[in-house]
Amino acid sequence: MMHALFLLCCCAAAGWIRGVEPDRQSIYKPDEDGLWACLGNPEIKISFDKINDDYCDCPDGSDEPGTSACSLGRFYCANEGFKPNYLPSYRVNDGICDYDLCCDGSDEPGGKCPSRCAQMKQAWDGETAARNAVIAKGLAKKAKIQHKAHKERTRLKYEISQLSAEIEKLEQELHGLNQLQAPTEKESAIISVFEQLDSKLGDLSLQISEKLQQLNSKRQNLRNLEEIMETMSNEYNHNFNDPAVKAAAQAFQEYSVNQGLSKDEKQSDHASEVKALFTDLQSQLRDSEAEIRRLAGRGDEVEDELFDFKSTFKAMVNSFLGVSKRHQKSPSTRESEKRKKEIEQELKRLRRDQQTKEEQLNKDYGPHQILMAMDDCIVDKIGDYDYRLCFVDKVEQIDRNGHAVRIGRFERTEFDEEKLQLRLIYEHGDKCWNGPVRQATVQLECGEKNTIVAVTEPERCEYTLRVKSPIGCFESVET
Repeated sequence: MMHALFLLCCCAAAGWIRGVEPDRQSIYKPDEDGLWACLGNPEIKISFDKINDDYCDCPDGSDEPGTSACSLGRFYCANEGFKPNYLPSYRVNDGICDYDLCCDGSDEPGGKCPSRCAQMKQAWDGETAARNAVIAKGLAKKAKIQHKAHKERTRLKYEISQLSAEIEKLEQELHGLNQLQAPTEKESAIISVFEQLDSKLGDLSLQISEKLQQLNSKRQNLRNLEEIMETMSNEYNHNFNDPAVKAAAQAFQEYSVNQGLSKDEKQSDHASEVKALFTDLQSQLRDSEAEIRRLAGRGDEVEDELFDFKSTFKAMVNSFLGVSKRHQKSPSTRESEKRKKEIEQELKRLRRDQQTKEEQLNKDYGPHQILMAMDDCIVDKIGDYDYRLCFVDKVEQIDRNGHAVRIGRFERTEFDEEKLQLRLIYEHGDKCWNGPVRQATVQLECGEKNTIVAVTEPERCEYTLRVKSPIGCFESVET
């Protein structure tokens, strides 16, 4: 202790006060009376030789910057060759080398702690170089991600503009259709008759198709039988005198000459059934025509002026039979109403699609909307669980049985401009047992690839994930 006081007195006599940084040495000077005023309490003056005498005279501890006498003081470590630092005064002269703050060992007297600043500077330079290399690689990858996000944003804007143009075009068409004279009650009733006839024609078309399929099937069976009989007739051995076979071959030859399928085929019962269907349709058609005349309030004498009904019916039948006609006629009002319904349905779909894309475009995706390009997921094992992070979707905790619990869904980002740190906020997760709804904060750190490095739960059901990622890299002015 006496040796330490001797060194302190020598330093004071030489004009250098131990524990004081160079730019503050000038304030440790005595006045003309050899007195010195406490820095925090200038009304208190002490003899200058009491500075660093290992006794605390000033309430603020400013008279003992180089000893541990005042617990409120700070000891300046020059750390030559490395970074200067400060040590709490109570750790000065305690016999412990505090290399974490004073790498030069100046906090302990008599060379007790040799300087390690050169070694620590070398290690720090290596760590800094490695960290800067990671930052450089991360920033290069981040630039590509930002470019991808920009392209995605541009694509969304283009698609929204295309949707807007298509919506405007359909709205104009709908407006034009709405300007047409609306059908009267009588015309609407006539349209209803045509719609009912449409339905009947559809049923008829289906029945005819089924009958024709049955007919074709039976015809094919008959052809197969003919082929068998023809083979037997041609290959029959006349020297083999079997009366039954001989009679069958002769009968088939007579059938082939008189009524085989190679001749005009006779219609089966299916043809009569199809004819009956058309007869029924003719009856329904007459009834529909009479109903239309009644609804229109016109008589038989104005048949040509009521509707080109026959041509309309013919067009409808052609449509069901797949026959194309260039000049088909249909009620214009009916077509107009049908088109209006189609447009209204299409407008609903387009507006829903447009709203979804606009919400996606306006969502908070962080600085420069970079998360728009982060549509991937990562999984890493931390402790007993796997954690799945889908950056713009959700965070999940997965147990060893593969059961996943949703910790939260992506909501927004928070960016600390001073610390250059990006945080992702996930909320509305699954409810904890007898507790709150889960939520998570993802703290991004600079890294070459996306990796979950740590997961903690500082509050119940509130998780913090440390994640290394290129999007956590920022250009720093640190040297």
